Amino acid sequence: MRNPISQLLYVLFILANVGVYAEEITFSSDRQQTVLIELYTSEGCNSCPPAEEYLNGLKQHQDLWRVYIPVAFHVDYWDYLGWHDPYADAAHAKRQSRYAKQRNLRTVYTPAFVVNGKAWRPGWLNRELPNNGKPAGELKVTIKGKQLTASYTPVTLPVEKLTLNIAVLGMDLVSHIKAGENTGRTARHEFVVVGYKTINSNNGQWTASLPALHYKAARQYAIAVWVNRLSDPTPEQAVGGELPQFTEK
Repeated sequence: MRNPISQLLYVLFILANVGVYAEEITFSSDRQQTVLIELYTSEGCNSCPPAEEYLNGLKQHQDLWRVYIPVAFHVDYWDYLGWHDPYADAAHAKRQSRYAKQRNLRTVYTPAFVVNGKAWRPGWLNRELPNNGKPAGELKVTIKGKQLTASYTPVTLPVEKLTLNIAVLGMDLVSHIKAGENTGRTARHEFVVVGYKTINSNNGQWTASLPALHYKAARQYAIAVWVNRLSDPTPEQAVGGELPQFTEK
């Protein structure tokens, strides 16, 4: 039988761990459009490292998560060259193909930046990301454990059919590439989409579990959530941030 002091310590330990497990995290946008930066990339593509380094550098940007939300979709269509990209998923290439069908991209290629639904390429003289600051609806996302609730109030009513995109991001990832066009290279990645799902809604309200992960060995995680019209993948509003207590078992 525990003595009173040890019993108290035990109870405090249980309460502390329950508190960590049940902690709520809320991400809210304001009424200006957040800039969602998508990079379509692959470890099997020898022209992708400079684009990835550019995206990685946004980890130190003063407006990260508040103005700029980066996500890296690793595609699988270069795997045939001999290196299976561990972060790639077929759904990522399908999303890129959807942009191409909407004529947001001229074709499917890597590296490809898409900023708020439009093709963009950083130049040598101008590497600043676009930020139009146009009015946008308010997106609020709350995460508790592995459950997510979200609401979106557009600028103009009524609310049309909407799609919520949920991307869990692996941070501080390192790969030692042993085949393909980047043989021998040590690759470092940030903002890598390691779990992704979409959910439709008729009223701008969602309740869902976080997406299952296709890569589970990240040391740190973050999340990006954005909303678009059902018929168009172009994001209307986005939120994101770190997931300090996230673990995948």
